[in-house]
Amino acid sequence: MSFRQRLKETRRRISYSRVFVDALAFSAFALMRLLTSTLRVRLYIHPSVDEELHRKPLLFAFWHGRQFLLVPHFTSWNIALMSDLSWAGDIQTRILQRFGYTVVRGSSSHGGMRALLAIKKAIEAGHPAAFAVDGPHGPAFQAKPGILFLAEKLGLPLAPVATSAKPAWILESTWCRYLLPKPFARCVAVIGKPIPPRALAAQSTIAEL
Repeated sequence: MSFRQRLKETRRRISYSRVFVDALAFSAFALMRLLTSTLRVRLYIHPSVDEELHRKPLLFAFWHGRQFLLVPHFTSWNIALMSDLSWAGDIQTRILQRFGYTVVRGSSSHGGMRALLAIKKAIEAGHPAAFAVDGPHGPAFQAKPGILFLAEKLGLPLAPVATSAKPAWILESTWCRYLLPKPFARCVAVIGKPIPPRALAAQSTIAEL
């Protein structure tokens, strides 16, 4: 093995080590908390969301790359989330767990059915669940069928979620054009009126025609 190959392998072992991943996740968590403390955030939540949550768990749908504002502001909602099985997913999982979320590992491409079953168990235990509906690899703003399947299977309403910030960085190098608010930005997070499962089933049928 050449020196360059040994160096590459050493870097890989360090990068994938638990100590490194934990340290990176903690640093990202601390930076998120620091940045969030400077933001001016307005939350708009449809009144029926609270009513629905008192009766049964809800499913929340958001676009990948627009979750930064959601993570720090809904920690008390006992939400279950899905994170993929990649190295970045390991870091994301540790960050979300530090914020107090229940995290299930899997994606549409790896371990998808197992993850959906685990999310289903979490919902049946009383957790609401949130999904980046165009993740984990896009295309951006094109919803995958998993959350509709789950909503119909469990008979649960689906609440649309949107966020924005100004000024913000748009990370063009990411497929989802990740939105990262700049310090002291004005931000908004909106949770719309939950859509009942029968309406979701009708929309899904129309989309297949």
